[in-house]
Amino acid sequence: MKKNNIHNIKSTGFKVPKDYFASLEAGILSEVKLKELASDPGYKVPENYFDSLEDKIINTVKPQKETKVVKLVTWRKAAYAVAVAASLILTINLFFTNTTPVAIENIETASIENYILNEDLELNEFASLFTSEDLLDVRLIQDGYSSKNLEDYVFDHIEIEDIITN
Repeated sequence: MKKNNIHNIKSTGFKVPKDYFASLEAGILSEVKLKELASDPGYKVPENYFDSLEDKIINTVKPQKETKVVKLVTWRKAAYAVAVAASLILTINLFFTNTTPVAIENIETASIENYILNEDLELNEFASLFTSEDLLDVRLIQDGYSSKNLEDYVFDHIEIEDIITN
């Protein structure tokens, strides 16, 4: 039964809005124009634009005034700081150091012995280690021996420790 009713339908059930076909052509043409405009970038650079660009920029930029540079650390400040530090160190060194005079009694015997053995002492320098009384006790001088023989005798037969401790 339903099959018979399908042939007898006079309306399709679809409705077209009023004046749809009248505005259809204008709508399609506007879409085509939009696509044409979309393919064109729209931005064009004028001719010789980049040739004159640098001159335009330089003319529009105002020259700036030279700024004053203030140094954080100057040589003058550094010199003052060094002078103050040196004076403090000198003051501390003068007032808080123990100043004991250096005497022959304070020097170790081994140091003196090493000095005598390692240095090339002349006879006069070596004689300065003795007092005049010690030199008078040596009878070899009066007997007329040469200074070389005396020097050899002293180095061979006298202990340096005995000389230092006396």
